[in-house]
Amino acid sequence: MRDKDWIPSSGTRIGATRFVRQDFPWLHHYFGGKPLRSTLSSGIGGIVLWGGRVPAQIARAVARLRGIPFWNLEDGFLRSVGLGKEKSLPISISIDDLGMAVNAFAPSRLERLIAGAAGGPEGDFGRAIREAIIANRLSKYNNLPHRTVAFERTGKRRILLVDQVFGDVSVPSAGGSPAAFDRMLADAVASGAQCIVRTHPDVMAGFRKGYLTEKAATMPGVLLHAEPVSAASILDVVDEVWTMSSQFGLDALLRGLPVRCYAAPFYSGWGLTDDRFDEPVRSVVATRRQARPSLDQLVAAAFGHFPIYRETTGWREIDVFQAIETLAAERARLGID
Repeated sequence: MRDKDWIPSSGTRIGATRFVRQDFPWLHHYFGGKPLRSTLSSGIGGIVLWGGRVPAQIARAVARLRGIPFWNLEDGFLRSVGLGKEKSLPISISIDDLGMAVNAFAPSRLERLIAGAAGGPEGDFGRAIREAIIANRLSKYNNLPHRTVAFERTGKRRILLVDQVFGDVSVPSAGGSPAAFDRMLADAVASGAQCIVRTHPDVMAGFRKGYLTEKAATMPGVLLHAEPVSAASILDVVDEVWTMSSQFGLDALLRGLPVRCYAAPFYSGWGLTDDRFDEPVRSVVATRRQARPSLDQLVAAAFGHFPIYRETTGWREIDVFQAIETLAAERARLGID
């Protein structure tokens, strides 16, 4: 496995907020197996923080005041079979010492890895990952079955509009907004295409509220899709995907579908997507994402080099291909397919 020299070194005593220690009791397995300590404990060599909400902001401020490093944690892009909201253990996490991959307004380690992969020998590695993900029909969450999705045949090209959960940090962090969702919906309707709005799994499960669904329900000709089927099943029957910052756009790219972005997720701005985001995010992203990686080079960075993969039983470190095999086997064991 490639050395990840940006993560805490072995033996580093790690601090975390009470929220992180309570909500992610398995997290210490990624940091030498030792219990995480308070952010105010003496002798810690750094602080880990999860997401971008108030507890993470406090942890970041404490680290800066104490003059110690901090690392931003998120789920990997292949997470689990079940949902995080249902406390399913993740098979991967990302550790970023520079920023957050979802934040388009500042550099991140993932962004640097993608830029570094451009023009390099990573294409074959990335292609193997991409083909394995497609062959096993996987996405970030893999709790939904693969079923044939039947939409009314109209002869028009079919656009999938991806709703996201209201209040999701990734939306404003990527330069998105409720107004941008409205513009995305209006542009799709004006295009004359068959428009399908897909809700987020957390919205489908009743945990959160979405941005698009309520308004789309009142618009003639717009279809709402809340059927509990896998991302792969839906992507089989659409012609392109429009999104704000959802991983659905990445899933579509993996499968060769055109993707339009109305905000700036990490996979946009590299010449692989049709970018429609507004200022100031357009200018900010353009200054940093000047490299032009191939899709497979981006995949190598995002799935191969950036996350850390571990079994969720013995917590042994594994690679991306073992993670793919594990998720596929768990789906089969649970009879989801």
